[in-house]
Amino acid sequence: MDCIPTLNKTYRQILLELFRAFLSPPNKLLILVICLTAIEINAQEDGVELRINEIEVHQDSCLTNKSNFGSFKLVRTTEQDLNTVRIHTAVNQASKEFQTIEAFNDFDFKFWLLSNSAFKSEQFLRIEIIYGRNSETFTEKDYIICLSYIDANDSGDRGGGEPDFIKFPVYFATDRNAINTSNLNERFGNERSELKYGITQVSIPRDHKIGEIESPAYWKLEFRERPSKHIMMHDIKMLDRDAFFSSLKSNIGRTARKRTFLFVHGYNTSFSEAAKRTAQISYDLLFDGKPVFYSWPSQASTLKYPKDEANIQWSQANITHFLEDYLTRSGAEEIYLVAHSMGNRGLTRAVIELMEKRPELASKIKEIILAAPDIDADVFKRDIAPEMVSLVQKPITLYVSSDDLALKASKELHGNPRAGDSGKGMVIVKGVETIDASGIDTSFLSHSYFADTSSIISDIYDLIKSGKRALDRKTLKPMELGERVYYKVKN
Repeated sequence: MDCIPTLNKTYRQILLELFRAFLSPPNKLLILVICLTAIEINAQEDGVELRINEIEVHQDSCLTNKSNFGSFKLVRTTEQDLNTVRIHTAVNQASKEFQTIEAFNDFDFKFWLLSNSAFKSEQFLRIEIIYGRNSETFTEKDYIICLSYIDANDSGDRGGGEPDFIKFPVYFATDRNAINTSNLNERFGNERSELKYGITQVSIPRDHKIGEIESPAYWKLEFRERPSKHIMMHDIKMLDRDAFFSSLKSNIGRTARKRTFLFVHGYNTSFSEAAKRTAQISYDLLFDGKPVFYSWPSQASTLKYPKDEANIQWSQANITHFLEDYLTRSGAEEIYLVAHSMGNRGLTRAVIELMEKRPELASKIKEIILAAPDIDADVFKRDIAPEMVSLVQKPITLYVSSDDLALKASKELHGNPRAGDSGKGMVIVKGVETIDASGIDTSFLSHSYFADTSSIISDIYDLIKSGKRALDRKTLKPMELGERVYYKVKN
């Protein structure tokens, strides 16, 4: 009987062998007792355990897309000082290194595994740990954890609180016309109207895939929204201006860092699409604050681009008015401003106009993120970017690409490059960190995106969580264009 494999067995297996040993010759029982003593000694001398729900990971341990990852931790089991040398994790051809136990425990493993499609491909997560109590004695542990995907048991109703989805409030302002209908997806139309405020409850399926807006698909014989399968709105509550900001301030005040972000959507987007996208962004970024979106009267049609252009220009005054209230009345200490596509026209002009009028509000803004701006590149370089940099004096991140089809169409229509284009005419302005995401689906707020960690959503996650500038983020590599520096998203 070999003691080594016994050390790797579960307690149930060991007890079973102990029972069998009583029925065997005495020497076998003696060997087993020695092995059990070795296990006890080894446990006492051990220094680190990997645990799930406070139970050490063993050869039968598994994680699923519904596991409680808050309980997935490395735990010190000794009071002696440990010199952690290396913690290596690997799954689905992706790997991650940690130098300390604390860094391992702070890492968001669920986000990483979902980003690498590890659950649905039924991979194994391997974690190798090397640590020591001094410079000469080292211990090595190797954990292999199975990963599996659990499909939602769809109840088909719209209730909250079921384990198959998460429901949370998303605040909004809109100058779209209201429509008297029970269909929440059609509650606001595409005509101009007065500025209105409200809260919508949006649910995200537990089995949500990072970056996707799960919707019914006819080819799957899905003819209506189900919260266990699709991102969907459950309720819309209208508020007057004072009640809106009172509620927003109260909820932001209960968050740890008093954070919020404002998202201004782009061309060809309906109100419901904007609401669901805002919820998805907040969920995927694990944003520990309150999400807000501004929905202007886009026609939600690829053929009505000129009407969208006219409407975003019309909405600028309303966006400016709302932005002033948002900065002064939300009670937030960290505010992130995010715009996509044509929505950049409204947000950038609103920021400039407001900062010229009330420069003291610049201190409220933490970051400005401009994704694939559908703005004339020359106008952006000459008028918009220098003004924003001068007035806001805060980091501005610009995502560009040579692959964005909407920007290519806009360039053909206007005859001039767009600020979201990459290539030789790429916009590189002092005070703006330009990030080229060519080769990746850059319309991260418009299409499904990013199955790997080298993505825009991962980069924004790193930016918000760590506050690191582009030069220090591992998802990016510095590039040169002439004497100018920009950054490239790593493939």
